[in-house]
Amino acid sequence: MNSFSGMDSHFELQSQSMRTRIRIFLCFLALSASGTAFARHAFAYPQTAAPANPPAAQQKKPAAPAAPKPKTMPAPAEPQDGPTNPDTELQATVQQAGNDRAALIRNLEAYLAKYPDSPRRAAIYRALLESEMQVQNQKRALDYADQILAMTRDDSQTLYLAAMLLEKMPDNASQDRAIGFDTHLMELVAKADPESRSPQMTLEDWQAGRIKFTMDLYVLRGKIERHLHKNSDAVKDLNEGFRLLPNVEAAVNLGEIAEESKNAEEAVRQYAVAFLLAGQDPDENMVNREGLRLQMGNLWRSMHDSNVGLGDILLNSYDKTRALAKANAAEPPAYNKGVTDPFQFSLRRVDGSAAMKLADTRGKTVVLDFWTTWCSYCRVTELMLSAARKKFAGRDDVVFLAINKDEDENQVAPYFKETKLEGTLVFADGIDAALKVETIPTIIVLDHAGKVAYRSQGFVPDNFSDALSAAITKASGASQ
Repeated sequence: MNSFSGMDSHFELQSQSMRTRIRIFLCFLALSASGTAFARHAFAYPQTAAPANPPAAQQKKPAAPAAPKPKTMPAPAEPQDGPTNPDTELQATVQQAGNDRAALIRNLEAYLAKYPDSPRRAAIYRALLESEMQVQNQKRALDYADQILAMTRDDSQTLYLAAMLLEKMPDNASQDRAIGFDTHLMELVAKADPESRSPQMTLEDWQAGRIKFTMDLYVLRGKIERHLHKNSDAVKDLNEGFRLLPNVEAAVNLGEIAEESKNAEEAVRQYAVAFLLAGQDPDENMVNREGLRLQMGNLWRSMHDSNVGLGDILLNSYDKTRALAKANAAEPPAYNKGVTDPFQFSLRRVDGSAAMKLADTRGKTVVLDFWTTWCSYCRVTELMLSAARKKFAGRDDVVFLAINKDEDENQVAPYFKETKLEGTLVFADGIDAALKVETIPTIIVLDHAGKVAYRSQGFVPDNFSDALSAAITKASGASQ
């Protein structure tokens, strides 16, 4: 991340953790460590080292009896009469500023006054842009952003910074310019070539980064349009940003627009979404959840004279947001796609060993236990299943499968550190959909022909073991 060594102007996505907003990369000029540190690194040039052994003509023979002369220290470099090396002077200019950003600004501006046509002008403007932002001089920072964009119109980092700077300015002309920069960035993102990504970045990370950054651009433009009282355009952009990636900022702005428009029901719904998202994403911890709770509660009571029903709004908002997030997520691998016959299923084993082919169970009775790591009743059901397993132990015509139905399979391994399950452990891999399993836990017994002979949905504590054992006995007896 060397901002002064000729950064490429083309758009390039960077991989970030899901907890880190993509804007941090594009705003690193303002948010990273001090600009002087970057500047010293960028403007550092290799020094010419003195030769280890001077030529023989320059070597002095030691004086025999005379006392040794004191060693002389090298004198400070004196100004030369000849032409100054601009690069060396630039290096000295940066080093003299130390960690003082204001001094760096003065030194670089003086350098540009002396060398207005410096070939390193773009890098110097970028250093000045960063430094001006760090000393909170937004107007001067914007001046240098304009200088960079006059030289390189498609500099994505500078475009984003300029849009952010302009958005903070109160006049409409600045807001309009911000929209123009934001829109131009959207065009660059849309044309971005995934093949241009760095070798260390996976295609999935690149695509996730593009979605996240595009979301930021839509939300930023929506906020600016709201400032300009173009609410219909703002709602459109904020909704598009939210569709790309559910986020608190879009929901809060949509809620405020709805409240200003006297649409209390829509405002409550949007505040509820923001409230839920703020609790799930560590990056949204700057949001005042208590304020959101009070705000939506006040609106709801103004419509219904009580808090009754507000919980349903929260649950519905959660379900819709979760469904939207899943729709935007990368498509998971499709196992057993289109398969409906149980004997045609091949289920991955949780331990990673060879897949379990249900065709090998043809002619046997198969007990399917559908469970998840988050299901507390599954643990109780497991104890009752254990009794049935013991009763049919040694019977090679009865097979017990513990089928995991977690959406996030990464939760399964940690779960096994606390809980040990019996039977053959496999992932659902589509058989849950084929058998219409919607409730956890669900126990299904398949007879020798693969037909459902017994089904128990949810937690059924009364006589469960006896009923299951009877169903297994009946199904296995029919197969003989």
